[in-house]
Amino acid sequence: MDTLRIGIIGVGWPGQRHIEGYQKNDHAQIVALSDVNTEAAENVRAEYNVDGAKIYGDYKEMLASLEIDAVSICTPNFLHGPMAIDALDAGKHVLLEKPLAHTLEEGERIAEKVASSGRVFSIAFNNRHRPDSVVLKQQIEQGTLGDIYYAKAGWLRGASSFFLRGWFTQKERSGGGPLIDLGVHMLDLTLWFMGNPRPVSVSGSVYHKFTDVMRESGGENVNVEDLATAFVKLDNGGTIVLDASWLSHIEQGDLVYSQLFGTKGGAKIDRGGGKDDLRITTVGGEGAARSTMVTSPTFNTWAAQQPGFMLYESFRGEVADFVDSIRENRQPGSTITHGLDVLRVLDAIYRSAESGREVDLRQPTPADAAPEPGEAVTV
Repeated sequence: MDTLRIGIIGVGWPGQRHIEGYQKNDHAQIVALSDVNTEAAENVRAEYNVDGAKIYGDYKEMLASLEIDAVSICTPNFLHGPMAIDALDAGKHVLLEKPLAHTLEEGERIAEKVASSGRVFSIAFNNRHRPDSVVLKQQIEQGTLGDIYYAKAGWLRGASSFFLRGWFTQKERSGGGPLIDLGVHMLDLTLWFMGNPRPVSVSGSVYHKFTDVMRESGGENVNVEDLATAFVKLDNGGTIVLDASWLSHIEQGDLVYSQLFGTKGGAKIDRGGGKDDLRITTVGGEGAARSTMVTSPTFNTWAAQQPGFMLYESFRGEVADFVDSIRENRQPGSTITHGLDVLRVLDAIYRSAESGREVDLRQPTPADAAPEPGEAVTV
């Protein structure tokens, strides 16, 4: 299969980033765009010069086309489950925007379908594909940090930066607030850095301190948290502390970080304050000469100087992995197992906050029957 024929479902901001990713790939061609707002789809087709792409108002009509090999699903969270299952039933390979679903039950339904579909199914965890993430992962795999036993991760948004409305602030459609919107990214990224150990237990708290503020822009239907925090235990003995907020009194507009503590070294990705910073620390010398060595990789190519390089490169990378996994008859880097593990943690945080107790995750799930990375799929 030399050129994959791609359909995009949902042409909002995430869908447009997927379009850009496919347009940078020599083995993919966008042949269809689907959105309930067909006028918006037509405008996106013109803006991104997606010449020849057919517009569909009903995604099911698009899925029925024999001219489409794979789809990107870039719609609100509550639509992920039905659309992903419909796409797999139609024999399409699927790249699904995060999170896997808005409820754990929906995520498990998707996992059951993936396990029997024989199709490539990938979760769009784009932060894995940012250049700084890739460089740090390479250092981890080379043993620079040793055994990573503890991590702190978070995405905190300053109090003046809240702007969301609509389905984002309605739990029955989104699944939650900043935890499932922002925390999902940093939890997956940190688990990936640590080698994707399986979460075994979760203690969490959520806060609703700024509901009135959120209702000023989101309307009276706002019923999600504004901050969440959790302590996650892993099956390799490691732990993660996770924070996520839409409104908090911090200095920066956004504070985005993943800090790793290893037996040989440490590292921190810091994307707050309008800059991207990666620092890797190790120890050199002995006795009185023992000192901390700090390495801070920089990206000085012409491409790296372009605005938004890290972000836009991440979408190119996630699309490339998806396309290559289909062409190479392999599982993608971010599998259904990874997506469901993250969703199980998010669900457990909400349940722990409600019950005031730690939630044990050591039960089998449908994802345990799904192919693991490296196993072949049917193409």
